[in-house]
Amino acid sequence: MMTFKNEELVPVLQFLQTVTLRPKASRVRTKLAKLIQHKIDALYKDELELLEKYGKKDENGNLIQHDGSFSLLKETAEEYHQEKAILLEEKNSINVAEIKEHFPTLLEAFETSEMSVSGTEAEMLDLIMDELEKETEELK
Repeated sequence: MMTFKNEELVPVLQFLQTVTLRPKASRVRTKLAKLIQHKIDALYKDELELLEKYGKKDENGNLIQHDGSFSLLKETAEEYHQEKAILLEEKNSINVAEIKEHFPTLLEAFETSEMSVSGTEAEMLDLIMDELEKETEELK
């Protein structure tokens, strides 16, 4: 099981989607990215549930949006932000059993890559590498 905090899921996916890899490693990356996307979709549903609870609604009971952002009720906005912070800090386990045996290929591709990373990209690469190394060790 790979584990990431909910707040890390989107940046990890974005990093995976931007890295140029050779075909064999790319296939493993694509399969991993799909699993992460499923977790992001579930997180989005959880965030919508919070907005349903704390968001402003129109006369039809629909959430009110302004420029793509939802409006919150002033009296419960702080509770919303607290609950969202808790949600984003939660760890999310990703079942990678079906693709785990191919992780050494992806790990090697990252280790031998000539890409340059810094900032958020470097942090995401480090997170991914830690998880890949953990999963690869379990194969031994």
